[in-house]
Amino acid sequence: MRQLIIPFHSSGYTDDGTHKASGTFILEMMREWETAFHEKYFPVYANVLEGHPLAMARLSRYLDGGRNEGLDFGMDLIDGEIDIDANMEMDDHSESTMVYAIGSQIHDDEDEPLLLVKNEALKDDILVLRYEDDNDGNGDDVPVPENVRELSF
Repeated sequence: MRQLIIPFHSSGYTDDGTHKASGTFILEMMREWETAFHEKYFPVYANVLEGHPLAMARLSRYLDGGRNEGLDFGMDLIDGEIDIDANMEMDDHSESTMVYAIGSQIHDDEDEPLLLVKNEALKDDILVLRYEDDNDGNGDDVPVPENVRELSF
């Protein structure tokens, strides 16, 4: 599986989404993560951002600048799978506004979304940026040139 594990400690960010060590806002951090993923798995771009529900709640708070606007980032996995229809049905009964995807920061384009997924099996201090192809595969069949260098955070 093509994925990049990103440290996402709550102590590493201010309430308004600024990365303490670099002074960089969360959207710019996301651009850096997507760029690192693309460089590692060229020519593939990440299309899923997955995190524990607590991590996704922090991401939501950071992206709304700490204003707590009632956004709920990430759809729940249904039987371990992404099921947008089931999540939309649950959304009809929710008091929060569900955010299923955000525009890619590397493309500056909402037509190239990152699906947001909650996964309780993950630790709450990481995010996982990954590629999932449209045919329910993990993208391992996409060729990667051998000269691509390894990157890590």
